[in-house]
Amino acid sequence: MKISLLILFFVVSFNVWAQTDSLSGLQKEIFLHPADGFTAYTLKKNELIYNQSPFTLPFPSWAWWGISNNITSEIDLLPLIGGFFQKPYLPVSSFNFRVHVLDQKSILPAMAIETMYQHLWHWTKQSDQPQANVLRKGNSGFLHSNFSWLIKSKFYLHFSTGVTYTQNLKLINYRKIPVLSRDFNHLLSPDVSLSFDFRWKPWISLNMTMSYGTTFVYLDNIPRKQQLAYGYRVAPFYKSRKSFFKTFRAEFIGYNIFLPDIKAHIQSLIPVFPYFYWQWNIN
Repeated sequence: MKISLLILFFVVSFNVWAQTDSLSGLQKEIFLHPADGFTAYTLKKNELIYNQSPFTLPFPSWAWWGISNNITSEIDLLPLIGGFFQKPYLPVSSFNFRVHVLDQKSILPAMAIETMYQHLWHWTKQSDQPQANVLRKGNSGFLHSNFSWLIKSKFYLHFSTGVTYTQNLKLINYRKIPVLSRDFNHLLSPDVSLSFDFRWKPWISLNMTMSYGTTFVYLDNIPRKQQLAYGYRVAPFYKSRKSFFKTFRAEFIGYNIFLPDIKAHIQSLIPVFPYFYWQWNIN
């Protein structure tokens, strides 16, 4: 609980000095992973996003920081802290960077390169459902090329392709008789995703992503999975004069994840409330 209070204090404190002139609702905002997609956009220098999943409370989740206008870094707070609750007490190494390559020019899309590396010292369960027990250990990482098109003033299309390396991966379906399981060692697997977001109003956007392989948010860094994610983002207080409320956002997502190697589904068909976030610029 103390950790969450410190993070909340951090968010409130920085929002006191937040620049909100560039955050006039979702229509002018930079999206990084809407509905678990990959965009070609990077944050502005010293633009910050703090993300909190209600399912990880009282611990913090993750954050993004615009190191420059061309480089955005992700700070994986939960794995860093979670490592101290296992023996030996070693924080999880987790690094993610997105580098701007090109701006959109007519029909030529914007482009960015995104990469992520993690090292898990222990076998880590990312899903412990009977129909989908998913565990990882050791080194893993992905390298993606991301492309984004602004089709019209409110409609964006995103495409990403790349590859994921995973040192150790276990998939188990205990509901099948006999039990279905697959073990992968030093797996190199392709990734591809197609997504769109429709910035319908300043306070709401509609989002959908179809993907194969690794994604960033939901059952993250797991290759060989098929996923459909859909839902919406809201900025309910974007007109507020208080920076803390003006920069508040939330994503509601429904998803269908299929793991063909063990014939398992993980579903939440009705959009639920997986995380909320604040996005702001620091003076």
